[in-house]
Amino acid sequence: MNTVFDKLARKAVLIVEDDYTLASELASKLTQTGIEVVGPAPNVEQALKYIEDSKIEAAILDINLGGTMVFPVADVLSKRNIPFFFATGYSRDVVPPRFADRIFVEKPLDTGAIYSALSSCGSSTATAAGGQKNLILSALSPRENDLVRPLLNPVHLVQGEILEQQFGEITTVFFIESGTVSVVASSPNGSQVEVGLIGREGLTGTGLLEGDWRTPYNMVVLTEGSAQRIDTDGFLRLVQRAPQLRSLSSSFSRTLAIQIGYTALANSRYSIEQRLARLLLMLNDRSEDKMLLLTHEHMSSMLGVRRSGVTGALPVLEGEKLIRSVRGKVIIIDREGLILKANGSYGIPEAEYERLMGFSLRGTGNAKKAFGQPGPHFYGPHSGEKW
Repeated sequence: MNTVFDKLARKAVLIVEDDYTLASELASKLTQTGIEVVGPAPNVEQALKYIEDSKIEAAILDINLGGTMVFPVADVLSKRNIPFFFATGYSRDVVPPRFADRIFVEKPLDTGAIYSALSSCGSSTATAAGGQKNLILSALSPRENDLVRPLLNPVHLVQGEILEQQFGEITTVFFIESGTVSVVASSPNGSQVEVGLIGREGLTGTGLLEGDWRTPYNMVVLTEGSAQRIDTDGFLRLVQRAPQLRSLSSSFSRTLAIQIGYTALANSRYSIEQRLARLLLMLNDRSEDKMLLLTHEHMSSMLGVRRSGVTGALPVLEGEKLIRSVRGKVIIIDREGLILKANGSYGIPEAEYERLMGFSLRGTGNAKKAFGQPGPHFYGPHSGEKW
């Protein structure tokens, strides 16, 4: 007997497919080989019910189920460590980064390809621990982790170090593990303001994915830490072989653009106290500690205000028992209170990161807690009225 059939015999396989004819034909072929078919399920709700009620050992997922994407089903299967693959007419570009490395079988379905995918899809279910501190690297599958790890070199990030020079060529990509990197916009007359932050949730050099080898910003190490580095040529070759890494990196690039946009909004519409609360929350997101090593000069530079503005704003936050400020340090006392103080200037980019990446930039928890409700909303900077 065929060894593939031997391996699959008596397995309970869930079919999630909204095309009745295609689902019936696939179920018939699988049953003939001794596979126990669960379903077929024509929609997300039915698929979730089958997962809850049946002992499923593998699953075949169509991506579009009557206009609804199948990804909630894929999430539940992942949490239960149940192998699955996509049988679809779509390309990998439509799936969230967390599923970019899954097996794809293109329609029209080939029976041999289905059997082969069922036989091997189990190897793609586990996430790679690998001891990685960077959230993107830690989210990679074991296969991609094996590709990436030999090409990375650990480096120490020194405060003030310039990782990318404005209008210069990008020669190195850094996957940040600890510390923070400031994205700084500079004008020809020397005026500077921080427009973004990158920590362990991301990487530098995202423009490379769009074929852009230059950066319009300075990338400066704000707080010292560590990173894994790879040269530009190696990174570009790597993302051709590692679709999940490419997808995660591309999605992070999108989240960074969102963060920069909302920084512009905060700088133009919010008070110094509200912007300072937002900044401290963003730094806390990217830190293991509630104590942040920050001078008044650092904070004024990041906020684009005079040092006297920070000197006046810190006592306000201290007086409300949100923080404690000592020489060169700010200690977070009441994070939830800081979120309220930020008054809507914090939260949307963080929730968008979670939506696009599939995990929180803090590594745990839920970014949507910043809003106190499932869907994002935005409050005006000087009132409690929703926009």
